[in-house]
Amino acid sequence: MKNSFIIILILIFAQISNAQKVLTLPEVIRLAQDSSLTAFRYKNMYMSSYWQWRNYKADRLPSLTLQLTPVAYNRQLISRYDSESDMDVYRQQKSYLANGNLILSQNFTPLGGTFTINTSLDYLRYFGATTYNQFSSVPLSIGYSHIMFGYNKFKWDKKIEPVKFEKAKLQYIYNAEQIASTALAYFFNLAQAQYQLKNAKNQVDRCDSLYVMGQRKFQIASITKTDLMTLQLDVVNAKNSVYEAEVAVKKASLNLTTYLGIDKDTDIILILPDNPEEFDVDTHQALDYMHQNSYLILEKMQSVTEAERELDRVKKQNRFTASVNASIGFNQQAEKFEDVYNDPMRRDVVSVSLAIPIVDWGVRKGQRNQAENSLNIARIDQEQNIQELEQNLIVTISELKSRYYLLQSAQETQNIAQEVYNANVQRFQNAAIDITTLSASQQRLQTALNNYVSTMYQYWQCYYSLRQQTLYDFAAGVSLSEQFDFENLR
Repeated sequence: MKNSFIIILILIFAQISNAQKVLTLPEVIRLAQDSSLTAFRYKNMYMSSYWQWRNYKADRLPSLTLQLTPVAYNRQLISRYDSESDMDVYRQQKSYLANGNLILSQNFTPLGGTFTINTSLDYLRYFGATTYNQFSSVPLSIGYSHIMFGYNKFKWDKKIEPVKFEKAKLQYIYNAEQIASTALAYFFNLAQAQYQLKNAKNQVDRCDSLYVMGQRKFQIASITKTDLMTLQLDVVNAKNSVYEAEVAVKKASLNLTTYLGIDKDTDIILILPDNPEEFDVDTHQALDYMHQNSYLILEKMQSVTEAERELDRVKKQNRFTASVNASIGFNQQAEKFEDVYNDPMRRDVVSVSLAIPIVDWGVRKGQRNQAENSLNIARIDQEQNIQELEQNLIVTISELKSRYYLLQSAQETQNIAQEVYNANVQRFQNAAIDITTLSASQQRLQTALNNYVSTMYQYWQCYYSLRQQTLYDFAAGVSLSEQFDFENLR
């Protein structure tokens, strides 16, 4: 019986410990970046870009394709001229066809054409008045197709696709820092609520002590009835603040656990970070990191290049074009398979086609002007975007320095307010100050305690904003883009 009781107690304590989770700010950020739904979404966005990049790389490699038609049976009535009756007559024709074609192709980026090497074999069996078989082969054929003076898609893809993939990598790190900023907000929202709850409970204790002290002073006529009722009202208000703080803690805890993807019944206990050490941020260096690592700058660069590509396409497609297709190889036909590859004959194919626009009623000019205007807009947007990013970064650097000193001031204010309140409690006990002065110092202490966490949040919010804009951790002196391991995402 005794052992069973001990086991039950162990299970109860185990459940309590499992339902409680102590978290620091770095742990909350790590959980958010690993397990939140937002993190999975950003990961899939990156993987979509990754496979697009892989497809682009694969498209630049040789491709081998096997085309087969194993069965093609045809039975129909066809019109044929009968020389004996000097008239067209309908005759039934039946045939069976099978063929295979093996094609090796390679895109040629400098010119925008495609080289091909292929071999093929056809088989035809005809059923009619005379049944016969026929084989046809192309043992080897080498060809090239090219649009002269035309739009070279491969050249522009070579310019754009690497930029798109690099942008996708930087955007993923940027989004990871955005997750950190969101987790930071949830962290300090709960930390603020827990801090206010703790202060509210302490406030109840302080008010209870003052009320007891006031009762003793009232009994000796040291304070008035009004002063005693004021102390009693402070007790009631302090207890009401506890109830409100408990609701705020529950709401903030639910928001945080939902975002982190952990059990909603988990009792989260947060540990506030220590006051940070001061570090200098060189503005010019920060701007350099931003220009190197900002996916927003690459995005605008990509937009300009795509606008240039569109202008090039419109220019070249709206003038005359010449298509060239050439191939050289061998072919042969025979009634028996063993003869179809004997003594193959030379097979040459060359074709040139021209397309010359003559009258289009200004369509080509309109398309070209539209493409030029779009390019100008993209360039202006790029310049404006860079100016805005630089301005925001400079403001963030200045704000971070101010937030550091405000945080130090908030901690000092908290300590001073605590000392003033303790001294005023002693002076009130000695009848050196009235209830109004004591209440004012008590209110200042409560405000200072709450402002400390709020100021700390503003500092870390600014700090992670600087990381996000530059993808560089100035406190640790490391580049986020250089150290990020993308292999673990695949």
